[in-house]
Amino acid sequence: MSSLRRRLLLSLSVVWTIIWIAVAVIAWNRSGHEVGELMDAQLAQTAHVLHQVTLSGDLPTIAGAPQTLSPIGHPYESMISFQLWREDVLVGSFGAAPLEPLARQPGFSDQTIGATRWRVFGLPTGRAGEVLYVAQNDGIRQELIEYLTLHALQPILWSLPLTVLLIWLAVTDGLRPLRRLAYAIGQRSADQLAPLDARRAPSEIRPLIEALNGLMHRLESALDTERHFAADASHELRTPFAIIRTHAQIARRSADPAERAEALDTLIRGVDQATHLIAQLLILSRLQPRADGSGRQTCSLVVTAEQAVADRQGAASAKSIELVSKTPDGEPCLVEIAPEVLAILVGNLLDNAIKYSPAGGRVAVTVGARRDGVLLCVEDAGRGIPAEDRARVFDRFYRPAGQSEPGAGLGLAIVRRICELHDAGIELLDAEDGPGLRVEVRFRKVT
Repeated sequence: MSSLRRRLLLSLSVVWTIIWIAVAVIAWNRSGHEVGELMDAQLAQTAHVLHQVTLSGDLPTIAGAPQTLSPIGHPYESMISFQLWREDVLVGSFGAAPLEPLARQPGFSDQTIGATRWRVFGLPTGRAGEVLYVAQNDGIRQELIEYLTLHALQPILWSLPLTVLLIWLAVTDGLRPLRRLAYAIGQRSADQLAPLDARRAPSEIRPLIEALNGLMHRLESALDTERHFAADASHELRTPFAIIRTHAQIARRSADPAERAEALDTLIRGVDQATHLIAQLLILSRLQPRADGSGRQTCSLVVTAEQAVADRQGAASAKSIELVSKTPDGEPCLVEIAPEVLAILVGNLLDNAIKYSPAGGRVAVTVGARRDGVLLCVEDAGRGIPAEDRARVFDRFYRPAGQSEPGAGLGLAIVRRICELHDAGIELLDAEDGPGLRVEVRFRKVT
């Protein structure tokens, strides 16, 4: 399982290690530079001192005894040597200098003789063909560079356990607001959806708290909607089931065949009404938004509208209603909605238009492309809806007063819910010619 603390500790440790390596490299380079400058100066100074000694002529000769360290000397004495050459003849030497020349030209140079690397300074003495060479074993320099670098880095190495502890404490303290947030959420019951207090939260956690508050607000709205929906559904279902029960009892007790047949017919109508209501409730309950916006499909509004009109020609003919459609040629009028959902939207609008249109009336379906989207219009020749009721007819189970046609009051609620989920607009208007209702649904342009 991924751990934020482990990730932060690892990241900070890697950063600290990179910084330590960078400091070590810089310390090594600076130590090398300073040691080189200091020892080069000592070589030059030693050469000048020896030059003064050569003027007195008191020099060890090549034939002299091997150098022995003084009891009060230093082990590094054996790593410093000099040679005095005159016209390619070794006049004198001291230390571990080889028999061959330490260098071939005056000034500073690096020479490798045998397996030993030397730092050499050649100083002309002023006499014809005479050069004094002072050399230092490069091992002295490397040992001193390592010593200085190690001692410079020792405090950082010693502080490593303390640094790790401080990093761990800092990460733990930085994650404390998350733990408090988790504790506060964990202590809540299922019905406690009040927003969390983000005023004292760090700015980095505030977006998370705001997102959680938004989620809880949506959950609370959804739960309130479901509670009202369940209450309304139970109330609306009570009526058709009461009718079914009453007429079933009448049919069972009645000895009159005509009365029994009438009771059974009413019972069947009650079953049909309950079935329709349950079907509408199921449709409404399935219309839920997708949190990630995925699963959107594109379909043709022209094809769907023409199919819905064809499917309802029989119902329109039964009431002597003229059902017509007007769609653009060669233009599919694509909309971003699943085909089956679009069919429910168009079907509900058509069913309402046919239901509330009088016999001999006319229902027209128009589809057209607009610059900013697609427009669907369904116009009937019924009584229409008063302006004061047009906002409420989208509420679940609401039916304006004076309506005698059977229905559950869910058709327009389903249409509006579909529009909300697919960013479509819906508007109820008066019919353009005569009485009636004109419903306009505007879909976004598919990009």
